[in-house]
Amino acid sequence: MIRIARLEDLDQILEIVKETVIDLQNEGNYQWDENYPTKINFETDLKNADLYVYEKNNEVAGFICINKKEDSAYLPLTWRRAKDAVVIHRFAVKRSYQRQKIGSKLVEFAEHFAENKGIKYIKVDTNSKNSRMNALFKHLGFEFVGQIHLRDVKEPFYCYDKILE
Repeated sequence: MIRIARLEDLDQILEIVKETVIDLQNEGNYQWDENYPTKINFETDLKNADLYVYEKNNEVAGFICINKKEDSAYLPLTWRRAKDAVVIHRFAVKRSYQRQKIGSKLVEFAEHFAENKGIKYIKVDTNSKNSRMNALFKHLGFEFVGQIHLRDVKEPFYCYDKILE
């Protein structure tokens, strides 16, 4: 079940972040670390009602942040649409729940969220070294738009979009 995140979910979300950082860094991907994402990022997401969790077996199995906020690094890219977009941000699935289509279900939730707001366009970015996330977005019909640099991360981030029709 996917639902809006609550404050009491925060500890589980932060545990997922910790294990995700370890997994990503073991693959040579440093898009997440001790400086990002932080508890403050998620507290802001909660305050703005932008954070959703996939709950399974009475625990948080994954999470996704969705809103209309675009990083300024997106500006130079030639996106396929100049209209409003829903943007996927902080997104992860707990290690013990991976390979159960939860990531796909969270992205599909973001698509329905956009459509319910009358928005037919989604944007997302992920680190070029994040092979699983890059494969997921391609599998779900997102198209590569270009690359950007975020924070102080050495490797570029690949940007994707999807037109919902």
